[in-house]
Amino acid sequence: MVFFGYLAPMKNSLPFFFCLISFLLSCEKPSQGYVWIQPPTAPQQSTPTPTPPDPGPDPVPDPAPATEPDGFIVVGYATYWDKTMPDPSLLTHINYAFAHIKDDFETLDIKTPTRLSKIAGLKRTNPDLKVLLSIGGWEAGNFSEMAADAAHRKVFCENCVAAVRKYDLDGIDLDWEYPTSSMAGISSSPEDTKNFTLLLKDLRVALGDDKLLTMASAANAKYVDFKSAIQYLNFVNIMTYDMGNPPYHNAGLHPSTHTQLSCEESVSKHFDKGVPYSKMVLGIPFYGHGDGKAFDSYIDYRDFSYDPKRYSVRWDSSAQVPYLTDASGSFVFSYDDEVSVGLKADFVKTNGLKGAMYWNIEADDATWTLSKAVASRLLEGAVSEDEAVLVTNPYVQTYLEQVTYKDWDFSYSLIKNYPGGGPGEADIPPSVTIEWPADVNAGPLTLRLWDDEWSREYDLKAGTSSLSVSNLVPGSHYSYQVFGGDGTLLSRGTFRTRGALHQVYFTGKVRNGRDLGGWKTEDGKTVRFRKLYRGGRVDGKYMDGSGRAEALAVGIRAELDLREAEDVPSVSQFGSECTFCAPGFENGYRSMLRDRAPGIKECFEFIVKNLRAGRPVYFHCAAGRDRTGTIAMVVLGVLGVPERDIAKDYELTYFSPADWSMYKGDYHHMRTAEGSYVAAMEYLWKAGTSGSFKDRVESYLLSIGVAQKDIDDLRTIMLK
Repeated sequence: MVFFGYLAPMKNSLPFFFCLISFLLSCEKPSQGYVWIQPPTAPQQSTPTPTPPDPGPDPVPDPAPATEPDGFIVVGYATYWDKTMPDPSLLTHINYAFAHIKDDFETLDIKTPTRLSKIAGLKRTNPDLKVLLSIGGWEAGNFSEMAADAAHRKVFCENCVAAVRKYDLDGIDLDWEYPTSSMAGISSSPEDTKNFTLLLKDLRVALGDDKLLTMASAANAKYVDFKSAIQYLNFVNIMTYDMGNPPYHNAGLHPSTHTQLSCEESVSKHFDKGVPYSKMVLGIPFYGHGDGKAFDSYIDYRDFSYDPKRYSVRWDSSAQVPYLTDASGSFVFSYDDEVSVGLKADFVKTNGLKGAMYWNIEADDATWTLSKAVASRLLEGAVSEDEAVLVTNPYVQTYLEQVTYKDWDFSYSLIKNYPGGGPGEADIPPSVTIEWPADVNAGPLTLRLWDDEWSREYDLKAGTSSLSVSNLVPGSHYSYQVFGGDGTLLSRGTFRTRGALHQVYFTGKVRNGRDLGGWKTEDGKTVRFRKLYRGGRVDGKYMDGSGRAEALAVGIRAELDLREAEDVPSVSQFGSECTFCAPGFENGYRSMLRDRAPGIKECFEFIVKNLRAGRPVYFHCAAGRDRTGTIAMVVLGVLGVPERDIAKDYELTYFSPADWSMYKGDYHHMRTAEGSYVAAMEYLWKAGTSGSFKDRVESYLLSIGVAQKDIDDLRTIMLK
């Protein structure tokens, strides 16, 4: 078992005056204690008259440089005043903050250039890493004058290109805060928005399409004409933070009574202004805002700590972020933790955004807690598998990892070489135990566990300090929270899972249960988890109340019983929440496919109908071997899973107890079994005259009356 304990308070914070002085000297972040959502009216400072006058920007092709990586991106800002070096495995892009524009409105003042060189050198460790020079920041001026004059813009762009070449950079990030606004104490002009677009146009031409051009945008999506500007930008880093101070959240994910603006609303505003989702990068703060009394107005995550005797952690279930309250219940500190930043990364995936960005890299703690929470969700392989919990039974995992069959070679099977089966108990998945400090005064507890597709709540007795959970999906990121009876957040955390198979176990008398998800198709797609399950009988004496509750918690909402008609009940044994179908099959394999084609058609249509309605299906016979295996062959086959893996799915019955895996004292449910597995697979192969196995199974289904739309819909629902 793997234990995940209480998250201890972090290091003591540095004295506020030290943080404040460092902050003011850097002049890179907005003044903490003010929320710049509706900018105040400010006197406009004079700016040079543009000479010569510029025409409006001409359209250019939407840049799609070959240097951009596939998949999601993770952008981190590295500051010039810190010495902490980023971990290049946790990011795809590093924005070096900052360079400023000198008073000649053309020359770059690159802060601490030796650090920039070191950060650019990280590309030797991660060749796919992109390093950009970020120009601007809070209180960084001279943008307005430079952008207003074509001659200044030209030289400025040339200097940007020179810096990119000198430091071996991959592009430029512009952080003008903000065009047309003087609230940061910089000059501005009503023409700034138009001139900013002209600047982007000139800089795109100077850099070429093989370099990146990005920008930082205010959360309210103001100040920039995105409909004109977006054509020149690779992506937009949205500063979805500094959106509130206590009693409002710094960076609430969704609207709540404690938000003035949320990440969700900011994304919508940017979309309405002309930024496609595919070019949005969601900002995440690695710092929090205090009320200026109980807590400093700005505290990095690495410096944050609190006295649990004086303050309580609360969770805003609407905004999906934590916050602290004092003894009177007043909201005194807003921040993000590994749970909330993970939810923001999940939001990026769910909404099809380009990726996530955070300010700033060095604000994370020494173990990169927040950075890993983002990278583990958005970057494949960024976090070591050693840090994930195995949720597939180790015996089963070893077999699935080590065995690679040759397609359509039925002359051998390796299943009997593996321990843990024949008969065995390895059809039971491992559990994960979550622990937290016992508190008898907290009253009855609630533990909430979730990932990006599923959630469950457990009601626990007062004084409980641990819970073991199982039936977890491999390759997922779980978060948990423990609440006291008064709603106080007692503990929270996250963990990742790994494994090759999602096994499900409901009760001791219902065995051989597993998800059909996780298999790869010949064309590189993956069968989705939590859609289709296969296993053994669940009726009457085999399914008790706790097993029924566990099955429903897993998400099963439809039951397909494949047994003989006389053995089948009239309703689902999972309860009234589940739809039910029982075509009645005497045998499995070739005879089932050949002689009971109408029943196969009924099964397929039942599966697709329920999946369309969002109802995961559990199909079974008595032991979950023969008739169940036959339906699995059809489904996996038409999805495009190769025979070599369909065989492994079939052989997994070996790891179940005797009544499920054995027959007359010996295990013979192997890919070499001529009268069963081989006969069924060859029958399906011969059902078509040409093409792949997927094509031939499709031909079989069409020949028995299954609609092409049902086949297409199954693939759409089941594959990713």
